[in-house]
Amino acid sequence: MESITAFYILLAVTSSWAAVNYDADVKLSVCPPLGLGVNFEVTTIQTRSRMYGCANLEKDTVVSTTPLLNLWLERPVEISVHGHCNDKTNMDHFIFECLSKYEHREGEKIVGKKGWNYIKLADRKPNLNNKNETIRSLFYRCAVYDVHDSSVEGIKIIRMAISEGRTQDKLDISQCESLSKTMGQDRLPFLPEGTRRWPNGSIYIYMLGRSYFNQANPK
Repeated sequence: MESITAFYILLAVTSSWAAVNYDADVKLSVCPPLGLGVNFEVTTIQTRSRMYGCANLEKDTVVSTTPLLNLWLERPVEISVHGHCNDKTNMDHFIFECLSKYEHREGEKIVGKKGWNYIKLADRKPNLNNKNETIRSLFYRCAVYDVHDSSVEGIKIIRMAISEGRTQDKLDISQCESLSKTMGQDRLPFLPEGTRRWPNGSIYIYMLGRSYFNQANPK
């Protein structure tokens, strides 16, 4: 009888562990596929001022049950030396929670091409009571990205547009609509000098890094 009880306890614990890990994997799949702890170099798209940065995914279950997307991006000011992940001195640090995929509802007119992924993000801000932690703010964003793998060079290129943040739990459809118009333009004009955000408040970037296969099998 004791052995049967022990078996069921073990089964319950194992099932709970599997459910937690499955849930974590599902939430991780919502984020752009950078890979946990892998640095990607970032550059802005169609900006007269050159701006570079760094991005990675972080999994901190103490701070959040969902993955965190870190984005460092240079400010639109003239500097002599640009950096990527090796030097974040002149960069702003954005932290986003990857909350869920955004599913289009019937009647919504959002431009979407094959391979485009719409997701919902939440901004995080420093915790005033603990400088080593962040807390979720009331700002939510829409983001869209697509992925291009180059098997020859062994690199992954992620193109991503992130909307401005708005203080609401439910995304405004206009946040996603404006992004599709940016991503869908073949001849997008350049932003003028000293400008990082598009007129709709969004940020448009490339993220470049090594593919999963090459991360696991470095030369």
